[in-house]
Amino acid sequence: MRAEIDLRRSAAMRANAAGVQDRMATRLAILSALILVAIAIRTLPLTYSHFWDETVFLQHARIVIDGRTNYNEFSSRPPLLPFMYAAGYAFWDSIYVANVVQGIVSGLMVLFAYLYVRPVFGTVAGIAAAALFAFTPYVVARSHDLLTDAPAVTLMLAAMWLFDRPGARSALLAGVVFSLAVQTRYTSLFLALYFVLDVIATQRKLPHLLLAGGAAILVVAPYLLWNYLRFGSPVFPFELAKRIVREWTALVPPVFYFRAMREIFPLTVWALFVFGIADLLWRLASGNSGAGRRADLGQDKRQFVLLTWGACFLAYMLTIPHKEVRYLLPLTIPVFVTAAVGGARIVSLVRRAGQGFRIGAVSLATLVIAVDFREAFVPLVHEPIDRFVSSEVEIAEYLRAHSSSRDTVYAAHNYPVFAFYTKRQTVSLLPFQDNFDSVWREQMNLPGFLVYTHPDQLGEIHSINRSLKPDRAFLDGHREFRVVREFPTATIYRYEP
Repeated sequence: MRAEIDLRRSAAMRANAAGVQDRMATRLAILSALILVAIAIRTLPLTYSHFWDETVFLQHARIVIDGRTNYNEFSSRPPLLPFMYAAGYAFWDSIYVANVVQGIVSGLMVLFAYLYVRPVFGTVAGIAAAALFAFTPYVVARSHDLLTDAPAVTLMLAAMWLFDRPGARSALLAGVVFSLAVQTRYTSLFLALYFVLDVIATQRKLPHLLLAGGAAILVVAPYLLWNYLRFGSPVFPFELAKRIVREWTALVPPVFYFRAMREIFPLTVWALFVFGIADLLWRLASGNSGAGRRADLGQDKRQFVLLTWGACFLAYMLTIPHKEVRYLLPLTIPVFVTAAVGGARIVSLVRRAGQGFRIGAVSLATLVIAVDFREAFVPLVHEPIDRFVSSEVEIAEYLRAHSSSRDTVYAAHNYPVFAFYTKRQTVSLLPFQDNFDSVWREQMNLPGFLVYTHPDQLGEIHSINRSLKPDRAFLDGHREFRVVREFPTATIYRYEP
C-alpha cells in the first residue's frame, strides 16, 4: 500500500515538474518572439538619409573608428552611443550598420522590462510590460531613430532590474549600467532618484545603494577625466548641454508635454494605466491582512515608487524651456509597468468569468490592440532598405563632389548633416549669431562653400531668433559670396575670403 502511495506521489511530482518545464518553455518562446519582432521593427528599414541629431552621433562614431577631424560636438553630447555604432562599423563598414546596432540595443528594452516586472508583479504582468515596450508605435518609431532616447531607456531598465536583485554583485552591476545610461543620455541621472525612493520604501537596500553609487562613480570617472583634460572641467558637457536647453533655445510652454503624452501613449495604454491605478487604490483602501496582503504590499510599494519617480521626472522636464516629445520616453517605464499590472489584473478577472464572457473579452481586446498598435508593424511590410535621399543629403553629396579637402563648409542650419556626408571641414555659424556682423570675417577665414537654407524651409528650429544669419540681403551685398547652385531648400554659395 505504501509503495503504491509513493508511486503515485512520484508520478505527481514528475507531472508537476513537466508542467513547470512546459510553462517555462512557453514563457521563453513568447518572450523570444517579442524580442525578435521588436528588434526587427526597430531596425527596418535600413536608412541612408539621416537628420541633424542622428548625423552628430554618426559623425562621432566615424571619429572613433577612423579619426575624422572635420567636425564634432563632444562638448555637449554624451559619448556612449557613438562607441556602440563604432563597434558595429568594426564588423560592417556601412552606414546601415547603425540601424542594426540601434535596433538591437533599443529592442533589448523588451527583455529588461520583463526581467524587472516579473519577479514583483508576476509572469502575466511581465509579458504585458514586454509587449507594451515592444509594440507601442511611438516607442518603436523613436527606437528606430539614431538617437540616445531609446538606448538610454534600455539601460535604465537594466539598471533597475539589477538593483532589485539580491547580492553585492548585482548592486555593483546596477551602478555600472546606471553610469552607462548617464553616458548615453545625461537626463538618465534622474534615475538616481528612483534608487533613493526604492531604498526609502523597502528600508533594506542602503548597502545596495552605496555599492551601486561607488561603481557608477568609478565607471564615469574616465569620462570626467577626459572632459577635464579637453575642456578644463569634468562636467563641462553636462553644463553646456544644460545651457543649450535652458538658455539658448526658444521657450516651449509646459502644455506641450501634456499634449505630447497623448502622442506617446495610445488609448489602450491609458485605459490599462487607469485600471492599474484604480486597482492600487482599491488594495490600499481595503486594508486586508494576511500572507496575501503582505505579498501585495511589495507590489504596492514598487508601484508607489515608480509613480512618484515618474511624477518627479515629468515635473522636472516641465521646467526645461526646450521641449521635445521624445524627451519624455523615460515616462514609459512607470506608465507601462502600471498599465501591465492593470492588464494582469484584468486577465485574472476574465479567467474567473464564464466562457462566453472570456471569448467576448478576448475578441474585444484583440480588436482594440490591432487598432492601437498596428502602426508598429509598418516597417515589416515595406522595402527593407530605404534609399531615399533627403534634400540636405543631396546638398551634402553635391558639396563633396564639387569641393576639395581644402574647402570648408559653412552653415547656420543642418551643419552636422553636411559634416557627416561631405567629410569636409564644417563650421557652424550658430555660436556667433548675435554678433555675426562684426565677427564673420574672423570666424569665416577659410575658403569654401556656404549653405544658405531658405527661411521658409527651416522647419522646426529651437533657436530663440528664427532669422538666421547671414540672410539673403547680406549675401547679395558682399562680393565674397557667389551663387553656384540652387536647391529647393537651400542655395549654395562659393565663398572666397
